[in-house]
Amino acid sequence: MATTATRTLADWLSYAETVHRVGIDLGLDRVRRVAERLGVLPPAQENFVVAGTNGKGSTSVYLEALLRATGRSVGTTLSPHLSRFNERIRVNGRPVDDRVICEAFAEIETARGDVTLTYFEFGILAALLVFKHSAVDVTVLEVGLGGRLDAVNIVDADVATITSIGIDHVSYLGPDRESIGREKAGICRPGVPTVFGEASMPASVVEVTQRLASPLVRYGVDFDACATADGWTFRGVRNAAPIELHGLAVPSVALSNAATALQALLLHDRDAAIAPLVRAASTARLPGRFEHFEFAGAVVIVDVAHNPHGASFLADQLCATRRGGRTIAVAGFLQDKDAQGIVAALESQVDEWIFVETTGARGQTAAIAAARVQTGRPTVTAEAPLAATLGDLVGRLDLARDRIVVLGCFDLAQRARALLTREVGDVE
Repeated sequence: MATTATRTLADWLSYAETVHRVGIDLGLDRVRRVAERLGVLPPAQENFVVAGTNGKGSTSVYLEALLRATGRSVGTTLSPHLSRFNERIRVNGRPVDDRVICEAFAEIETARGDVTLTYFEFGILAALLVFKHSAVDVTVLEVGLGGRLDAVNIVDADVATITSIGIDHVSYLGPDRESIGREKAGICRPGVPTVFGEASMPASVVEVTQRLASPLVRYGVDFDACATADGWTFRGVRNAAPIELHGLAVPSVALSNAATALQALLLHDRDAAIAPLVRAASTARLPGRFEHFEFAGAVVIVDVAHNPHGASFLADQLCATRRGGRTIAVAGFLQDKDAQGIVAALESQVDEWIFVETTGARGQTAAIAAARVQTGRPTVTAEAPLAATLGDLVGRLDLARDRIVVLGCFDLAQRARALLTREVGDVE
């Protein structure tokens, strides 16, 4: 192993995977001790924390764009990454470079002493350290897993945002929406507003916010959004009073996520003119979230829907944009995901399923993935490389009407994006 001064980012990431005895060890004591030694709490004067089962990445990047449009400098964490670790640490909308992250890791290594840290904890501390050194005005911190015991929760939010509650990571968060909601509501703070970005809300979230006297603002009750002929309309709360905004610039992220981010901003920023901010943020997007490409003349959508809740959201987006032809799903699922639930959620929108392999310790073959799922629709298993699979599929499509959706795990989305961006030029 190279010395601390000469380690590359790849060296540091490999090292970070070995320091703690297990890969995921939820809890705040160890990471908080090191954060205090580093002096990174708080990382900025204003801090937004975003949790949720699905939608938190898109909400975070849209909120980041809104805040940048006010003239603030913004540090953002995202998790996980699709292609490079650097995607997890952004300053003013751009991933920081290897050198900056390596310097942060070296500083953390010196400060931690005998405290062991997980890979994710190393990453979050590196982000907070980068933001502190960059003197950003505000941070947008996406929670990695849950909320209450996630490393991000060492930071006190000025606005806590929970985008959605679905069933995922049950071994860590609990088996139902009530228990998962309670874990995610762990980011709430006494007297600090909480934004909930989904119409269906577990009672456990209400219980937590009431106990903390945290003002709760709910999608579908206190704020909402709808598409219109000239853009979109937002109805929400500002300065404890109702507000309606019409003709807003259409976002590149899902409308509900844009509305959730905008409501979070309005609870904290009482003065800025909103329409110009929304116009400036309209191009903000997150790779792998209902992302469109063209491949050999065919429309290909890439989405990291990897649980039934996310698949239901994807189904709504597919329904709203259907072109009259067929939708063919190219899907790959990790062993511990509810593949049957994902397929069931998309059943009304998908005409044919093609299963492909997933890689890594939790990966599985296409044949095993297909055997776990009963679709009632035509299914194919494809052991060929992804490029060949897509190429064969394109040959039998009606290119004017049909479309392909690549969905499932982050690994598959990353492989699809790498292939598709080579075809059309990088869209980032």
